[in-house]
Amino acid sequence: MLTFLRITALIILILHGASYFLPVDRWWGISPYTVFPPIPGWGTILLAGTTLLPPLNRRWRRVLSSGWRRLPGKTHPRRWFALAALASAPIFWLLRIRHLQWGDAQILVIGLSQKDAPVLYNWQAPFTVFLHQRLWQLLANPLWGWGVDTVYAAVSVLCGVAFVFLTLVWAHETGQSTAERTLLAGLVLTGGGMELFFGYVENYTIISLGVLAFLYFGWRTLKNETPLWVPAAVLSLTNAFHPSTMVLWGAMAYLLWRKWRGGLPLWQLLQSALLPPLLVGSAVLSLMEIGNHGLAAFLGDDRPGGGDHIWFVPLTLAVPTEWQRYAMFSAAHFADWGNEMLLTAPLGIFALAGAVPVLWRKWRRLDAPIRAGMAFFALAAFGYLLLTWVWNADYGMRKDWDLFSPAAITVNMLAAVLWVNLLRGDDGAAGESALIVWAVGGLHTLAWVLSNVAG
Repeated sequence: MLTFLRITALIILILHGASYFLPVDRWWGISPYTVFPPIPGWGTILLAGTTLLPPLNRRWRRVLSSGWRRLPGKTHPRRWFALAALASAPIFWLLRIRHLQWGDAQILVIGLSQKDAPVLYNWQAPFTVFLHQRLWQLLANPLWGWGVDTVYAAVSVLCGVAFVFLTLVWAHETGQSTAERTLLAGLVLTGGGMELFFGYVENYTIISLGVLAFLYFGWRTLKNETPLWVPAAVLSLTNAFHPSTMVLWGAMAYLLWRKWRGGLPLWQLLQSALLPPLLVGSAVLSLMEIGNHGLAAFLGDDRPGGGDHIWFVPLTLAVPTEWQRYAMFSAAHFADWGNEMLLTAPLGIFALAGAVPVLWRKWRRLDAPIRAGMAFFALAAFGYLLLTWVWNADYGMRKDWDLFSPAAITVNMLAAVLWVNLLRGDDGAAGESALIVWAVGGLHTLAWVLSNVAG
């Protein structure tokens, strides 16, 4: 498995090195790397590439391990996690995005800053739009003179702090050693979707935190450490912030099935499963009706599907239009989907592809709780990956990269769980893998973040 990871990481580094010569419209998943001038860029690639050589990887780990051993307070890890999360806040803020070219950022900033706020009640992201506009109108603008974009940026950073903390907690509870925990955290925190926490102006930052929280609490529910209603409530709230996250109800259904098989009474099962979405759904509908933008709007001008209200990528397409760029099984669609994965989960998607065949052969030999956890994460990843493939992105997948970026969280978490279980008992291999992930994935995402700072 380590050989597979080294080869994958080497291919990713070579692609980044070649990005200076590749056409941006065909390789937009790695083109942000050109934010570095060629000579420093290639030099940094060589530095990251040293982690692919076992002797140098071991030397790097010895240096890092000596520093880790000197850290005090390791008996209280959550204090360190909180400190690391808080320390990430100034990084997120200082390296925040400096433009509004992705998704609906410009429309949101202009629309929500108008006196009558025509997009305030919006079925595309009900709670998200309402929350940001009210924070701007009632708090941030009167007190500090902030614009709508600054409000979005501040919420983005706060979500990033919570995301880092929760990821570290999940990694600590899931891994059995420092090496395993570092690998788990690395696959999640070095994904390109982390850009959403660098002052990002769009409606996908809160739901990214919600996706992570649902997977974390769902995983704890499988271990009987969290009541079933908690992941149901988290997912329902996340749906209210953006309905694209409804694809995770397949994973929620699996939790219900596991609990039913485990002997949970049917009435308690239904109460836990139905009460949270009914309460949250009622709150969303009430909010929209108060704003005179209720079911009539949902079934009319504001129905899901973007500008043309068409949900899915067409199976066939004779002539591309403003809202439909390609057919589902066309080369252009495959290329865009591949670039989305390269941008948001460069190592995660390949690690997943490498781990699945191996684990398939070992599936029956795994303990039942481990299989249950893997199945839960797999259903979440499958649901989101299916969305990225079939949903029609109005602006094209490149400009709408953020709509699909939460899928990378599910992919990276699933890949992390699979790899840790494959390498369990071999801390040397887990440590080597972790260093490769942090070096190669971190370099990729750093370039992506800096390219958005540069504008």
